[in-house]
Amino acid sequence: MVASLSAQIAELLSETEPFDILSDEERQSLLQKMTLELYAPGEVILQQGDDIHRALYIVTEGLVRLEEAESGRTVDMAGSGSQFGSYGLLQGGALPYEARAVEQTSCALIAAESFQKLLKSNDAFRAFFEADIKRYVRTLDDDIDASGAFLLFDASLGSVLRAKPTTVETGATVREAAQAMASSGSDGVVMVQDGIAMGVVTEGDLVKRVVATGGSTEDPVMSLVDRPPVALRTDVPLFQAIRTMMRERIRRIVVVDAADGKLKGLLTSEDVSHFRGLDPVATIERIERARSVEELAGLRADSNRRLYRLYHQGVHSEDLLDIVTEVDDHLKQSVLGAVERDVREEFGDRAYDGAWAWLTFGASGRRESVLRAWQDNGLVYADPAPGDRERAAEFYAALANKVVEALRECGYGDPENGIDASSEPFRQPLSAWKAAYDTWAGATDAEASSRAALCFDLRTLHGDTELGDELCSTIAGHLPNDRLAKVLAREGTRVDIPLSTFGRIEVDEVDGAVGLDLRARAIQPIVRMARALAIDAGYLESASTFDRLRHIGQSDHALAPQAKAMIPPFTTLVDIHLREQMRAAERGATPTDLVDPDGMHKSQQNLLKETLKDVRSAQSDVRKHYGL
Repeated sequence: MVASLSAQIAELLSETEPFDILSDEERQSLLQKMTLELYAPGEVILQQGDDIHRALYIVTEGLVRLEEAESGRTVDMAGSGSQFGSYGLLQGGALPYEARAVEQTSCALIAAESFQKLLKSNDAFRAFFEADIKRYVRTLDDDIDASGAFLLFDASLGSVLRAKPTTVETGATVREAAQAMASSGSDGVVMVQDGIAMGVVTEGDLVKRVVATGGSTEDPVMSLVDRPPVALRTDVPLFQAIRTMMRERIRRIVVVDAADGKLKGLLTSEDVSHFRGLDPVATIERIERARSVEELAGLRADSNRRLYRLYHQGVHSEDLLDIVTEVDDHLKQSVLGAVERDVREEFGDRAYDGAWAWLTFGASGRRESVLRAWQDNGLVYADPAPGDRERAAEFYAALANKVVEALRECGYGDPENGIDASSEPFRQPLSAWKAAYDTWAGATDAEASSRAALCFDLRTLHGDTELGDELCSTIAGHLPNDRLAKVLAREGTRVDIPLSTFGRIEVDEVDGAVGLDLRARAIQPIVRMARALAIDAGYLESASTFDRLRHIGQSDHALAPQAKAMIPPFTTLVDIHLREQMRAAERGATPTDLVDPDGMHKSQQNLLKETLKDVRSAQSDVRKHYGL
């Protein structure tokens, strides 16, 4: 390869998974042995059924479609920076798909020998491709929306900007900013200084903070800016912008040049809808406009049905959990706001004013909400003065009961362990909550600590976050805690994994339906073991099972190898669980935790069996470590 082309490919590899984890020396060694091949539109690159696998293909320019030749089912779409051909190199045998160039395409080829050498010498490199194979197996019976996936993950923000942003200099007045918006027909303006975005002001800001308050239009427009704008680079994929809008609860993102950081455009939620249809960002906007619990309940059911589209487009399980949680958070916060307004109106002068917070536990607390969601919540309020105790208790009891009932109306199931704010023990002033956590964390009553285990997956969903922080500090004061870790570890290791002596997947009967209860029999053991390990290590920065396992896996904990090894099976189980629930929601059925192993492809059954064996092995190691 000529020097300039070699440099371009080197840069591509340094920015592309999993080649970005290689050392400079390893990438340079690959470059010296790479070859480059060109393909015309429609040309077959790999033939389905081939059993000789000569290379890994990295697309440098163009687009390649992977599909089953007979059925025409699209398996994947590979654009610039994507790779294909690893299946044959790792699995051997006949290639199960055809690779065909969609347009003029060039590929850099890594010879099989070089690829296999890297697999043996670099564990992280190998883990990436093994996970990719498992993802392929899990989606064997799904028709992947490859074009949608390509737009979601391969389309950069620079490529989806529709128009130049409306701008004014930072020294402009409110009147000048309003005039700029009026002349351009936009509802937002970016303040710039030397080409750098310094703030964003919208039409709504002008109405609420100038017109409604009688403010002066000659004031500097920067006086309306509360914080620096959220900015992403032009080379960032569209999916990251969607995630950022949801997490930051914003409708506009400043897009800056990847090279010099200067303003290139303003991406709005309307732009996202224009390119992608109704995405989670639009769902959240609809939730925020809803004015009744009945309307919110309908929106939740509708959003559940639409999530399967994201799964079809290759959104990974961990990201899907986060998206489901984010939508749920917005919906619950809207419910809380609506109910509080009603209760305060009902109580009138008897309404109690004080700091309070709504706590969420369990899956929601871990940011691992799924479509079949339980109510695991609580209410904490600042300790009232002695004369206000009864009044505060009465007000918060009414609030909690009405919120729990409203969430039930929105499809959230009653808690399995009785942990919800309608129950008085989980609706208490801060001092009572602290005393409860002292008892649970002390583990002097092992049974009580086991029942309250969900409360260690704590997150403040709404209200005064300082109250939730106080409870986290109470837990932290008891860590590290060998006794509590042992109590919680027992919860994860005593679940019988549903595999018979001869390796057959065992099924359960739940409410007249038969299948594997994936949540109770496979996912929960990992969740509980991860919780125990996090408590043992004093890790409270995140309650996410993925984060807990990653943190322990990278630490010097005695079970670090086991924690790291639990991540792939947990990913597989979450993926299967979400897929089955989304399928049910899409056809209008009620999502459950049951999975029918007999309805799976044979390869999927084998993957599930190996995954269950991995969970059982982890249980054995945890038992030995804690002497259970």
